[in-house]
Amino acid sequence: MPDRIVLTWAGDPTTTQSVTWRTDMSVKKAVLEFAIAEDGPLFVNKTQQTDAKSESLKTDLGLAQYHSVTLTELKPSTKYVYRVGDGVNWSEWAHFVTASEQAEPFSFVYVGDAQNNIKSHWSRLVRQAYADAPRAAFLLHAGDLVNRGNSDGDWGEWFYAQGFIPRSTPCVAVPGNHEQSKVQNEQTGEVTRRLTDHWERVFEFPKNGPEGSREAVYFMDYQGVRIVGLNSTGQIEEQAVWLDDVLSNNPQKWTVITFHHPIYSSKRGRDNLELRDLWQPIFDKYKVDLVLNGHDHTYARTRLMAHKSEQNVPAGVRAKSDVSGTVYVVSVSGPKMYDLGREPYMQRVAEDTQLYQIITVDGDELRYVARTAIGRPYDGFTLTKQAGKPNKLVETIPDTPERVRPQEEDTDEVTSVKIKRRESDQVPIITPTLRLTNPLAQDQDDLCVWRDNQSPDRSLIIASDKSANRLFVYDLKGKLIQSVEVPMPGNIDLRYDVPFGNQQIDLVAVNQRAEGFKLRLYRLDRESRELVAIDHGGIETGPNYGGCLYRSSLDDRLYFFTTSKQDGCEQIELSINENGFYTGKKVRHLDVGKCEGAVADDQLGMLYVAAEDEGIWRFAAEPGAGKQGTLMLEVGENGIRGDLEGVALHYDDNKVRYLTVSDQGSSTIHVLPLVGGSSTYRFAIENAQQSDGIEIVARSFGQEFPQGFFACHSDHEESCPILVTPLPSIVKALQSK
Repeated sequence: MPDRIVLTWAGDPTTTQSVTWRTDMSVKKAVLEFAIAEDGPLFVNKTQQTDAKSESLKTDLGLAQYHSVTLTELKPSTKYVYRVGDGVNWSEWAHFVTASEQAEPFSFVYVGDAQNNIKSHWSRLVRQAYADAPRAAFLLHAGDLVNRGNSDGDWGEWFYAQGFIPRSTPCVAVPGNHEQSKVQNEQTGEVTRRLTDHWERVFEFPKNGPEGSREAVYFMDYQGVRIVGLNSTGQIEEQAVWLDDVLSNNPQKWTVITFHHPIYSSKRGRDNLELRDLWQPIFDKYKVDLVLNGHDHTYARTRLMAHKSEQNVPAGVRAKSDVSGTVYVVSVSGPKMYDLGREPYMQRVAEDTQLYQIITVDGDELRYVARTAIGRPYDGFTLTKQAGKPNKLVETIPDTPERVRPQEEDTDEVTSVKIKRRESDQVPIITPTLRLTNPLAQDQDDLCVWRDNQSPDRSLIIASDKSANRLFVYDLKGKLIQSVEVPMPGNIDLRYDVPFGNQQIDLVAVNQRAEGFKLRLYRLDRESRELVAIDHGGIETGPNYGGCLYRSSLDDRLYFFTTSKQDGCEQIELSINENGFYTGKKVRHLDVGKCEGAVADDQLGMLYVAAEDEGIWRFAAEPGAGKQGTLMLEVGENGIRGDLEGVALHYDDNKVRYLTVSDQGSSTIHVLPLVGGSSTYRFAIENAQQSDGIEIVARSFGQEFPQGFFACHSDHEESCPILVTPLPSIVKALQSK
């Protein structure tokens, strides 16, 4: 029997209708039967049949056949009746209505991430939305429809939750990061992400996007509105070129754009600055009216916003603005919830609230209403077109109290700083202020920091992404400066003023774990702030997992310590041969268990290695110092659960050295003073789970971080962002009772 029936559009909604459905593999021929709907049953004498296109899909639950039909040459503004089957086994008859050729009034429903607990929690919301807007022209999904794009069970829950709704209300959707499936290379172990194969089987969307967009980027026109779907998970430059062309030839009065990752996040540190800088000027250029996003699992709706207008905010969250711009919305419909970070330009926000939005377009007016899962009005506004002027925004926010979490922080009596604490162990939790990610990022699990000593504001954070096979260079505002291809890069480290030929360079080193185990070397160009390869393809190392640089204070020689999963730690001396190329020579082997993270103290000649299941080993760093090490911090002590990863070293104003370690087993950061005792200070970064690479810098980095910062990898979400936290916030939290 046919199931998972869903209406979509691959063509013009006035004259076409697409239908997809699923059967088992026994169905050899699938058909769609349709007619113009009538008041009674006699339409069955006037039906037509159309053969379906069929394609199999192998899923984690087995093989299935997916069938699709796109009906053409339909009459506009007409109700049709249809069913699908194989000629013997049929679905029930259901209706669809073609769009009008005129800009007639209509409504549609928009929802953010359904994603988790779809059957148990999302069902009530989507059914409430249908009850409120049964004649909606379509239901728009802003990504993360499911949690695991390749899970057939997740897609089954998505259809179950809606019941008959997608059989009579067309679906418009764009993919989120959770529709990207992980693909692992069996030989190299490299993990990449691509749009799940379910997408093109389940849906039929227009194929008018950029080449290779796989129906994830498209546009369609519906009764005076141009609706544009973008894919914010990749190829954003290509989409920018395409979008400029699509909007330059737009005859519609209204323009609505949807994509997953917001450019005005509902939580500081999660903004997608690269998207904002690349796409928002195009929105401004063509006067886009409304942008609909998901991803942040809270609710936030802006005033009229143009590029960089967040830097000039009218006073008061209810202030009206006469400037031109676009209204941006982040919403969530499923039960997965994040923390909120309100900004002054946000007109209405919510935490721990499932919402759906009903949007009505009627001539020169666009009316927006957000409702909670029980149908309670929560937010509202009206946009009105004005000839030769920007849209007029009128707030219609209901009296419903804003739903935000109560303050859970305690006030420390000594520092008067509000401190959040983890309920399980009372470890202080500090909120980061910057989140580094970009559409290509997949697993940014290590980093290093380059400080511009002349202009600290120009400093950089360089992240190593083993799954994206890239190094990402960010500035201190989160803007992506450069992306460099490296096969499965590992740990990354940096040293300043290293001799190279007749110049002094800032050297960046990273171990490569695919296409041959190598050490890759780069010069950080101080003017362009970009990495320039100087390794001529890399230096062979043998099996490596991570590592760090070491520069001897005795003779100024340069080394790289490579860690490994099984073979201990190798010390490799780096030198320049007569041709001006770096070469590597192994000079010492250290017996230590499975280890990745390491850091060296150049001044004191010490090496610290994180053995994942043992603890922190300390070795003398000079090659002639022998192999004996000291286990100075053990798993099981100080609440350390194991799987130790990132290691960082810094000193305070009194020159007291501190070793900082990330404990993946407890998602906790431990700080060990390297003078007396073995007790650690502990803290956690909000939304930083199973942190791998870390870095801590205690100098001024200009206006953004005047007293330094702590940065760490987080496995909290698919892109594994780098989270950056001002150092004073951590110090104050550690000083609190």
